Amino acid sequence: MKQLLLGCWFLSLPLLAAEWPEIQFPDSATVEVVAEEMVYQGTPMATWVMRDKSNQMMTAAFFKRQWQGKSERFDEQMFGQDYIINSLQPPFLLTARIRKDFDGVLAYIGISKDPGSPVHSKLAFPMPSGSTVLSDVSSKDLFKSGRTLVFNSNRTLADTFHYYQRHFQRQGWSEVGTYLDSEIGTLMLTQGSNTLDISINRKNGLVYVVANQVMEGI
Repeated sequence: MKQLLLGCWFLSLPLLAAEWPEIQFPDSATVEVVAEEMVYQGTPMATWVMRDKSNQMMTAAFFKRQWQGKSERFDEQMFGQDYIINSLQPPFLLTARIRKDFDGVLAYIGISKDPGSPVHSKLAFPMPSGSTVLSDVSSKDLFKSGRTLVFNSNRTLADTFHYYQRHFQRQGWSEVGTYLDSEIGTLMLTQGSNTLDISINRKNGLVYVVANQVMEGI
């Protein structure tokens, strides 16, 4: 995680993808990059955490001034303890979730592709026929990319285990560790500096798979 200290009136933070809009933060803010290039459920997004000594409404006013005039749709509202701002600037959706935090504020700032806009194709991951994807989250930084995929299947646990064991053996992956019984299966695989962990569990008549993949390199 990268931390940026802002020491001027504001600092513009361009995203890794050149087509994304830039975000401006108050001069007194401390910003931590959560994810500069992440994909959640097929939607590209970027997220920051911002801390500032300002108060909640002044922080909300800062982002309102910055975004409202550029918005096709704009809304702001209190939701519990959070002040939430949404700004649709096609094809992007900008959000700010601002809450009181001790002697200042804590804000989560995000940019995502408008869900109604075309998104980049997801990388293929082998799944048995009839599988249902529950979650697919990808992230990328300068040195590695990661992906966590969760899905269920009506195949048996053993069939699912051997499906992945055979598939990745054929792809040249090496097994670091394996385990299989009637309730759980795990596969730990490597290919060079790349790693893949697959956990398989049985619940309510279905098999649930969690795959964590980390690929090294730019």
